[in-house]
Amino acid sequence: MQGVHEQYRHVRLFFRWMSTRPEKFKHGVRALSQTLATLLVLGAGLALAAAAPFGPWQAALLRDHPLVGRIFDTTNLAEIGRDELIARMNRHEIVLLGETHDNPDQHRIQAILLEAFARRLARAGEKPPAVVFEMIPYTYQRRLDLILKLAEVDADMVFDAVRWEDLGWPSRELYRPVIEAALKAGAPLIAAGVPRDVVRKVSRRGLSALDRQELRILKLAPLPPDLQAALEREIVDSHCGMLPPEAARKMSVVQRLRDARLALGLRQGFMKQGSAVLIAGNGHVRKDRAAPLYLKRHGTLPPPFVLWQAEASEKAKILTNLLPEDARPDELADAVVVTPRAKREDQCARFERFMKHKRERGEK
Repeated sequence: MQGVHEQYRHVRLFFRWMSTRPEKFKHGVRALSQTLATLLVLGAGLALAAAAPFGPWQAALLRDHPLVGRIFDTTNLAEIGRDELIARMNRHEIVLLGETHDNPDQHRIQAILLEAFARRLARAGEKPPAVVFEMIPYTYQRRLDLILKLAEVDADMVFDAVRWEDLGWPSRELYRPVIEAALKAGAPLIAAGVPRDVVRKVSRRGLSALDRQELRILKLAPLPPDLQAALEREIVDSHCGMLPPEAARKMSVVQRLRDARLALGLRQGFMKQGSAVLIAGNGHVRKDRAAPLYLKRHGTLPPPFVLWQAEASEKAKILTNLLPEDARPDELADAVVVTPRAKREDQCARFERFMKHKRERGEK
């Protein structure tokens, strides 16, 4: 800003000079034009920095949407800046960073916030946070522990150790910034995903597929009826309304298991390091019925800070147009960041083809 004020001073001096030297008028006009052009460039740069605190963007769609790049406090929907977001996050010891899995900008933002959180802990002389991943099955924890014991570790070594390409998630390149930020901080990595074989068993048999001790450890008591109904509606909606109610009920059990596993990973990470960060999809970080609910059931943990990352939509005019309709914004998260939308195949068309294939095979 100092440079801008200096240019304004030059403008004032120009008018004073012009009143005493009229023969220099043409030269002065040219100088004034250059000065005003400089002011416009500086002003545009400041406006761009304010509008896109996490740019430049990588996702392809709706980069110019008026909501993109904005950060909102969910208690009053007031807009806040990047520094304020980080300051609020840093008042907590447990942080949940939501995402849309295939959006590169949202992973960049997770990495930026993870680095800021780790810096705060380092300045205070505290240990780095444990970083908990939805994407890595908990059965791979030993692999992570072994790889982190090596003198030098890079992100590709972590991806290779967990056989990333076999896990079914988007490209390792999208998640690379988060892994690199965790390694840079010297953070332990916590595997908290649910293996596919367990998902299949629970889908078929429900929670009876788990033993009683595991149910107690995970705090997997039933959800209150209103939250259970809302969860099933969300599952149907996320499958474009084409999912039978019975299938939604079965999938809701798997969703609850995943949420409880993530909460357990956070608890383990917090007990080990004194702080923890979760990297997971938005649906797993929402405060009302996902991982934060199971954190509360553990009883001894500090309240988390929850970030929801929303993608822009052509029809959205205000923030709430981008959020689920079944909860108030402050019931979902503490803050929301809006990013451009990743380019992807029409998910409803894809799911419709999947359901048609199942019907043709005679499956339910």
